[in-house]
Amino acid sequence: MIGRRRQPKPAGPVPPVLPQIIAEVVSAEHVLLTVNGKRLPATPTRRDGLGAVIAELVARFASPTRVEVRELDGSVYADILTPEPNDPAIPDETLDRARPELVEFTAEGFVPGEDVAIALVLRHTSAAGNGTARALLDRAEHATVTGELVLLGRISGTTAVRPID
Repeated sequence: MIGRRRQPKPAGPVPPVLPQIIAEVVSAEHVLLTVNGKRLPATPTRRDGLGAVIAELVARFASPTRVEVRELDGSVYADILTPEPNDPAIPDETLDRARPELVEFTAEGFVPGEDVAIALVLRHTSAAGNGTARALLDRAEHATVTGELVLLGRISGTTAVRPID
């Protein structure tokens, strides 16, 4: 047919927050890997094995993954890699475990732009222009976390507490 383009098949759902792999080249032969902000204990990795390690991690996440390579000269290369759909080498239970399950908690009363602590203090977020703030957590990273989630405004002192269920 003339004039019709073949549409690519969708790659599947994209999670609200992409998993991230950062490969930081520290020598001509070695690379340090950080996954979702946590340094992998098995690093440094040999540069010649980097492709296989990244492919395995992307397959484990079973979702599009942002991969960033930081070279010695300061240049940065970034891409979003998508795993092969329905890879028979990946058991279904691994796919289910790798998908993030996010918990969202929104509260009001923060000063616009202030730092807001998320406790168990895992990271900080900033309040939006209207004074609201929100936190997104990946249950897969913190599967044993129970109790309460706290948002604490560093300027206003506003505190919001919610049980994690």
